Amino acid sequence: MKAKSFEQHILAWLARPSYRPLKQHELAHVLAIGDRAAFRHTLYALERAGRIVCLRKNRYALPPPSKDKASPVATADTPAATGLAVGRLMRNPYYWYVMPDQPRRKARNIRVRDFAAGLKPAEGHIVVLKLDQAPEADQLSGIVTEDLGRAETPGVDVLRIIRRRNFATNFPLAARSQATRTTVPAAKPLLADGRRDLRAWTTFTMDPDDAKDFDDALSLTKLSDGSWQLGVHIADVSHYVTPDSPIDREARERGNTIYLVDRAISMLPPHLTADVCSLLPHKDRLTHTALLTFDRHQRLVATETFPSLIHSKARLTYGQATQFFAGQTSTLPEEVCETLRALRPLARAWRKRRLQHGALDLAVPEVKCLMDEHGMITAIKQRGDDEAYQLVEECMLLANVAVAERLRAGGGPALYRIHDEPDAEQWDEMRDALRALGAPLIPATPDDLNKLLHHVAGTPLAATLNMVVVRCLKRALYSAELRPHFGLAFPRYTHFTSPIRRYPDLVIHRLLKAVEQGAPPPCSKSALAKLAAHCSATEKAADEAENESAEVKRVAFYAGKLRRGEIGPFPGVVTALLGKGLIVELRDSLQHGLLPYSALKNDFYQLNAARTHVRGKRRGTQWKIGQPLEVLLERVDTANRWVDFSLA
Repeated sequence: MKAKSFEQHILAWLARPSYRPLKQHELAHVLAIGDRAAFRHTLYALERAGRIVCLRKNRYALPPPSKDKASPVATADTPAATGLAVGRLMRNPYYWYVMPDQPRRKARNIRVRDFAAGLKPAEGHIVVLKLDQAPEADQLSGIVTEDLGRAETPGVDVLRIIRRRNFATNFPLAARSQATRTTVPAAKPLLADGRRDLRAWTTFTMDPDDAKDFDDALSLTKLSDGSWQLGVHIADVSHYVTPDSPIDREARERGNTIYLVDRAISMLPPHLTADVCSLLPHKDRLTHTALLTFDRHQRLVATETFPSLIHSKARLTYGQATQFFAGQTSTLPEEVCETLRALRPLARAWRKRRLQHGALDLAVPEVKCLMDEHGMITAIKQRGDDEAYQLVEECMLLANVAVAERLRAGGGPALYRIHDEPDAEQWDEMRDALRALGAPLIPATPDDLNKLLHHVAGTPLAATLNMVVVRCLKRALYSAELRPHFGLAFPRYTHFTSPIRRYPDLVIHRLLKAVEQGAPPPCSKSALAKLAAHCSATEKAADEAENESAEVKRVAFYAGKLRRGEIGPFPGVVTALLGKGLIVELRDSLQHGLLPYSALKNDFYQLNAARTHVRGKRRGTQWKIGQPLEVLLERVDTANRWVDFSLA
């Protein structure tokens, strides 16, 4: 069936009066489609053209009737969602207007009706504008409420993201006042009330080098029978932040801390995150402990949870732990070194067992932008998934599972972290993408996926292939319903280990205390369901903003290189093929860009139907997905965040 016939067939079916929105594989089934890849490409093309829409749960339908066909979709950072617009202030002979920030989207200019008191118009500055009317109106207008400064001023690029998404950066007076009055209580009355005194234990924190708050500490004790007790000690934020207090209301609204490339927007006031709740070294701090006992074969045989008081012996970084594991001279306390020596093989065994039980061993590459004191990017480096990070991760996973099991056994309502298995459509999409990449194995099960990931580890294709898999998985969510976590292969899982930066973790601490005390649960199941939906949404918004801030800085980094004449060559790999050129990902920074066919010299390239390779008609030169190459910088468009390459 030709593409045009596919289009007509799809549109006719969606226009039927009896049609109810179907998923992609369901639609292909009822239409008796044989060529699923061609069908999928046609479906996506119709969606991009706005002739069909993808609804919730990936179901397709015709778009609703609208007077304004060019109206932007209401996503988390559009005026339709926030009632705000951020963009460049301009003027014509008749009035001021704002060109809104909408990279790669059609955005209408917005007329300025007025300026807030004290604001002096400055053409070319980036401003925040509050809309007068609904964003769907034919002619938008509004009041400029804030001048962020010139676009090139350091920090304005990220501030644009913050304002456009309407993230709160200041705490209400009531929350600030409550925070400043909060102090660490004296130990004696706490211990008399049943909190266990673990200050003599060797506990320590281990976090990234640039971490500012520390909400988890570890300990390890060998028992006389050869078994081990792992202690995971989490900051007891729930002791300080009580339900419906000013701090709690603000934390619930924020949902989580947002880690942008050059700053963090914290969930809790700084006095709590950096001092009172933070497990600082050599200070008494309130914690909630998950104590897990393992036999000589590293099998979990007992768990216990309880409020505690610790005194951290050291603040370790991943870098320090990695150096210690490599045998380099260490300045760490000897008791901490002994714990690390014993914990290392245990964590390896726990990780191996988890992967054997079906957990996905994804190595999704991440980059870190290094900044100078002026907020300018100086370098980009990939974050390593080193053994020190994996050690901490395994301990946190064990604690989260133990708490989930305790909550389930308690029989009351709870908040879980769930991750549903990909549906048939997502499995099909993943297989098609992996075939296009030339993957040596096309997976049908999680075990197949892990075999594939291990097979390509260390190859130029590894980063791209891991990203393809992640994009075809569902998002992990919070839920009041207990369902398994597909990616981790846990039947029961929750988030307990980061109450300083995740509101669901704070709620879990409250629920856990109720179970331990035999008290009524502090939340109903319906309230938890609403909270789960809210926190899943704030987490998604934070992830999008974090990725966008890194993208903005990364493109600016290459714009600076281009200005200085530092055009390469840069090693890269072909990750996708378009009608106009190759999409190339640079290996070191993961920056994507276009290598146009016109830059490939003296040939006309034709893309095959499966979009896996292109071949030159004259010389037969072939380019395919996964092919390594070297490129030069040709053009950088900071406004639309795009890079064009030429062949080195």
